[in-house]
Amino acid sequence: MKQYQRLSWVVVLGLAVAGLFASRMFAQDPSDRPKNETTMSGCLNKDSSGNYTLTDEKTGVKTTVTGPADLEKHSANHRVTLTGTAKADAKGNQVFEVSKIQHVSASCKAPSQ
Repeated sequence: MKQYQRLSWVVVLGLAVAGLFASRMFAQDPSDRPKNETTMSGCLNKDSSGNYTLTDEKTGVKTTVTGPADLEKHSANHRVTLTGTAKADAKGNQVFEVSKIQHVSASCKAPSQ
């Protein structure tokens, strides 16, 4: 009988510890999870409609970017490296939301597409 009591306490204790770990796993704050950030480099400009675009220097592919006010000071065809995430804007268009800007050069030359 004592052997069964000891075994049942071990089982109960094991389940309690497993439950504690499981509750911690599901109670994580979503802001603690890593973001799916990527990095893009190219020529940053502002078009006539006021949108910022990053043009790839090799392919000429243009990507619409949004983000901090610092984009403005680099929008005169500066070479930059941008870190951020791809998202859809209110109209459903793909944009790159910038979280970090790294200035590389005050000039940039990208092929036209």
